[in-house]
Amino acid sequence: MNSRNTADERAVRTLASLAWFTPRITHQIDSLDLVELLILDRYGVGLMPAERKTRPGVRIMPLADPPVILTAYAVTRRGRSSWPPLRLVLDGLMKYR
Repeated sequence: MNSRNTADERAVRTLASLAWFTPRITHQIDSLDLVELLILDRYGVGLMPAERKTRPGVRIMPLADPPVILTAYAVTRRGRSSWPPLRLVLDGLMKYR
């Protein structure tokens, strides 16, 4: 699986549990290129961005049941959310609520 934090691991475990399956996670990789190589070598599956152009032999399959929702949080120090560059990012995130 690919991840820079525990979010992808939780997603994989949750999806697997819906199919009464317990995944055996053997790799935690932050390189999508390496994830693709492991997939091509038949070492498993990975969570990949839908818009990513993949190598021949790697297929992106949508996850539809249950629907996948990406959640993002912005954490700021008290009083910093009014700083114009950060405010722009926060307002942009609020559009997708």
